[in-house]
Amino acid sequence: MVRFRGPGGTASVTFTLAPSVGAQTAAVCGEWNDWSPTADVMRRDADGGFSVTVELEVGRAYRFRYLLDGVRWENDWAADAYLPNSYGEDDSVVDLTALATARPPAAKKAPTKKEATKTIKKAATAKEPAGKKKKKTKKTT
Repeated sequence: MVRFRGPGGTASVTFTLAPSVGAQTAAVCGEWNDWSPTADVMRRDADGGFSVTVELEVGRAYRFRYLLDGVRWENDWAADAYLPNSYGEDDSVVDLTALATARPPAAKKAPTKKEATKTIKKAATAKEPAGKKKKKTKKTT
């Protein structure tokens, strides 16, 4: 799974399946879509695997599983955790709690040419050139 924090309180999560699952169709079903087999249908890629990207709210963990060919349930073996379900099997878990507090750094605006020149001049007058020291002179009275 690949996660990217999106705008606001969401994250884009990309779910993928390798071609080795041997399925003709695949869907990711989970708590966010009420375990619907039609809400997040995965697309077949050029290699024969599947993928789908879903927008999820950050700040919590979600249970999910893959439904293959409409009849076979599979876990994501790269999930963040696994929790037992009421069917005697395990559900995969994607954990987005850490993304609730992690904020991407704000982009800094590039200075204008005028601002950059002002900063350079200010820095040049603030320090003496390296290796040169002012001589102290003694006053004689």
